[in-house]
Amino acid sequence: MVEPLLGVPPRIDLGQGVEIPLYVDGIQQRGYLKSCDNPSRLGKGCISGSVLQRYEGRTRDGEPLPSVVWVSFGRNSSFAYRGKVHVLGSVQMIGYDEWTGATAFFESSDRIDTWADVDPQTYRLTGEMPWIDDRQAFNQAFRTPGKGQCVECHQNDPFIHNSFIDAAKMPGTDDPVVPRIRTRDRDMRTDLPYHVLGGENWDMRTIHIDGNGCLDCHRIGMGTAMLFMRYGWHPNEHMPPKKPGSLSEDWEELLECWKNRPENTPGCDWVVPPTHDALGRVVGTDYPHKAAFNQPGREALNFPETGTGGDGFKGKSKRAFFGGKPRGDKAKQ
Repeated sequence: MVEPLLGVPPRIDLGQGVEIPLYVDGIQQRGYLKSCDNPSRLGKGCISGSVLQRYEGRTRDGEPLPSVVWVSFGRNSSFAYRGKVHVLGSVQMIGYDEWTGATAFFESSDRIDTWADVDPQTYRLTGEMPWIDDRQAFNQAFRTPGKGQCVECHQNDPFIHNSFIDAAKMPGTDDPVVPRIRTRDRDMRTDLPYHVLGGENWDMRTIHIDGNGCLDCHRIGMGTAMLFMRYGWHPNEHMPPKKPGSLSEDWEELLECWKNRPENTPGCDWVVPPTHDALGRVVGTDYPHKAAFNQPGREALNFPETGTGGDGFKGKSKRAFFGGKPRGDKAKQ
């Protein structure tokens, strides 16, 4: 499914990746930090040692695919527990063809200690992930998303950008490792194609308002924006890049549409992106792939009460993860 359109996935050597630096008051720090200037935005966690790599697309025979880019991300959530460092995190890959919009997502389980380790000096992830030349090991390392949809977070295009992700730069440059997918004076019907291989039934909708300045260069996934805003990021402090806050009225217009729904907001529509064989278009209430995450209050990772903690554990404690009884049970014994 993937190889004919995107070539082969890259060989991932975590030790060769670009570390995502974490800063405290502008100074890079390492380890498990109480707070930092650029937390992950999937919570308020500040654990150093995550790594990113960018690769040119290639065929199995090594021929370059100029329009294809792959990115791998090793997310470090490791921690010390009862005097031992437990390697925890995940390794993800995204392949994208900027001409056709074809996209592939791969993700490992959280238990990556079979292949990964943590450098005791730098606290960064190291290790090599299985490649497709060992199909059984590759399929053991990387799993299908099940009922989840990667586009819950990767709504507007395959690649997420924030102050955490973009802190990792291509060596010798100021360019982020994760490529920016955007175009000036974007035409909703033709520009920035995006479709997920194997995700034909996923909810690809975003909201669109003609003339809204926030949408001139890219789409906006409102669910993703809400996720980041829950953890301290706000668009008006960062966008547009050269004059943050100058499009605050346009942003408020998008917020109102999101809260009230496009169905109830004149001039605001649900749209789906162009693909390799179809133009981007407005879709109505009969859209067949509606998902819960495209509703206010039900956005990605919007867990009740416990939420996603700084350590990346979704609504569960480390004690429960390692088989320990919750602290509340101790008093009942």
